[in-house]
Amino acid sequence: MSDVEQEQETYGSQGSIWMRGLFMLIFAAFFALAETVLALMAVVQFFWMLFAKEKNRALADFGTSLGRWLGRVAEYQTGATEDKPFPWGRWE
Repeated sequence: MSDVEQEQETYGSQGSIWMRGLFMLIFAAFFALAETVLALMAVVQFFWMLFAKEKNRALADFGTSLGRWLGRVAEYQTGATEDKPFPWGRWE
């Protein structure tokens, strides 16, 4: 069976499409919240670097991880993957 046929089977029922739509709305809200968190972290990191003259490694590492999560959400939102990001999937 080709990939196209498998994709068509996956979305054959209206219920699965509506369920995906629900998850897309949930992830859109999470994405907006994560953007706010990322912006706040950037401000904190700026002032940390300004006064401490070095990066806060924990903030930098979490920012990298959060950026990867945002990318996975974007992949799910656009249909590039069926794998749901955290909290339904693993945090990487």
